[in-house]
Amino acid sequence: MKLLLPLIISISFISCSKSTPIPPKKIFPSRYMSPSDLEHINFHNKELTTIKLNNTFYYLRKDGKMRETLEFDGKADRFSDGLARTKINGKIGFFNTNLEIELKPIYDFAFPFHNGVAEICMGCKDGGKDALLDGGRWKKISREGVLLEE
Repeated sequence: MKLLLPLIISISFISCSKSTPIPPKKIFPSRYMSPSDLEHINFHNKELTTIKLNNTFYYLRKDGKMRETLEFDGKADRFSDGLARTKINGKIGFFNTNLEIELKPIYDFAFPFHNGVAEICMGCKDGGKDALLDGGRWKKISREGVLLEE
């Protein structure tokens, strides 16, 4: 009877409490290079290297994990403040040197971080031949993705 009472109380508490659904965590899958292709890559004694496949730059880890990155001046986007930019489904986000997404790709454009701050644009569009970007709202975010007051 001593064990039965706590069990009944627990069951009634669980059944009476409101359940709040937990939203699914958005996962941004990584790509992996096959081991046979990985054998031909020279990492120059570094953990990461960059490769260009089908006109797209990727960061590649020794275990084959790959993350697409932006191109800047004909090269792969560089890490700045420990983060590099990626584009997923047309939106810009940031990933770390372990190739994990740290800031979800929700921005229409973003400049690299500098001293813990990045300028981002929401609603801007490709400006065509004459301009890099057109329209949108420019804001600044912290490395944690928090909007900063201006």
